[in-house]
Amino acid sequence: MKWKEVSVLTAGKCVEAVAGIFHNLRSGGVVIENPQATRQYDEIVAWNAELDGLDLSADHCVIVKGYFPEERDILPEFNACLDSVEDNFRVKCKVVINEVQNEDWETSWKKYYHTFKIGQRLVIKPSWESYQIQGDEVLVEIDPGMAFGTGIHASTRFCLRFLDEYIKGGERVIDAGCGSGILSIAAVKLGAYHAKAMDIDEVAVRIARENAALNYLQDSILVKAGDVVEIMENESADIVMANITADIIVNLIPAVTRALVKGGYFFGSGIIESRWPEVKEQLIKYGFKIEKTLNEAEWMGIVARKVV
Repeated sequence: MKWKEVSVLTAGKCVEAVAGIFHNLRSGGVVIENPQATRQYDEIVAWNAELDGLDLSADHCVIVKGYFPEERDILPEFNACLDSVEDNFRVKCKVVINEVQNEDWETSWKKYYHTFKIGQRLVIKPSWESYQIQGDEVLVEIDPGMAFGTGIHASTRFCLRFLDEYIKGGERVIDAGCGSGILSIAAVKLGAYHAKAMDIDEVAVRIARENAALNYLQDSILVKAGDVVEIMENESADIVMANITADIIVNLIPAVTRALVKGGYFFGSGIIESRWPEVKEQLIKYGFKIEKTLNEAEWMGIVARKVV
């Protein structure tokens, strides 16, 4: 199958709006990347002559990518929505469109995605590399495919670090917006009893299931497709994690409150610093205490405990 890869180079403050365009157009996979972590991309070099005032080396630059079947003509609607983003934020975005095959996508990851360690115990490894576990290390194998969640981006690393610190054993975990399934897999590998992974993106759901099977955890991780708010209505969990965007997190918090047991933890990530005050206000309103925050560039990750 052939796909159109639509890449948008923009400022960090626009990332939620741009990602929202892709989601509203039902993109088959959305990826958010920090250019400093992805300099190996050939297309980034090609952009250098036309950055439209954006400094690629600056922390505030972000690449947002979406994928659409080749036959879908999404560009008129996409460009109209992007024009509104540029007007609202007074930022010029750079767009590049490439054609990719499923197999080309798989190969492109292998060029720069390598084994790395997060926190004290977690080791994230693609299936095509070998690694010898040392000491109490916990190995997570991931083939991300066209789903967000490689562990490279700061927002995913924040949640992985939270899992490494807070999982003690036996927890029931909800992964709202699971992407590749990396967080659910890490949670269970670290000792969680069970994880329920959810995503509205059918591509992400398929890849998350494949990654769960790759780690022999298909019996411990249930992956569901659909609206995470609706799916969580009748759930109960000790930990809920959402590596999404600030606006979705704000809307998700009431459902998180109902699903979490008292004393349970919410891990939120994918939050731009400028949006943190409204997320914090919503958490406090619904009876949470902020326990920890992590920052990198303009990104934030938070741990909040349900106290009422």
